[in-house]
Amino acid sequence: MARILPLSKIHISKRLQLSRNHMSYGDKWMAVIFSDEKKRNFDGPDGNIKYWYDLRKEHRSFFSWQLGGGSVMAWAAFGFNGQVGLTILDGRQNSPKCMETLENHLIPFAENIGRRNWKYQHDNAPILTSNATKNYLKSKNLLLFFSGHR
Repeated sequence: MARILPLSKIHISKRLQLSRNHMSYGDKWMAVIFSDEKKRNFDGPDGNIKYWYDLRKEHRSFFSWQLGGGSVMAWAAFGFNGQVGLTILDGRQNSPKCMETLENHLIPFAENIGRRNWKYQHDNAPILTSNATKNYLKSKNLLLFFSGHR
């Protein structure tokens, strides 16, 4: 496979600095919960013309249905003490749906950890950085650990 990372030099520099800043975090990592979501299309890439392929084999063609083939969005979270089961999200996601996912899946998981001072890390997706979601997170006493770079 051809190995090319789609990261700019700025992204690489920021990620390296983020890692260096948290190398000595030690046991505090046990109180961090990470989450992420991923959309998958049923009929191939989402407007992206680049994809991984084995250089020893012929390229595969992606066919698109005239009205679109649909997609599925999955969400999950994990921490030192376990993981939230994979959750299939319904429809296009927005801030209210995001808060519903956090309320129904992340909060119960965090409460089962038994700590009160756990921290939440996310990737700065717009639905997680909206004012409504920020206020929701604040109301639940979720301390934002650090955010990934989008």
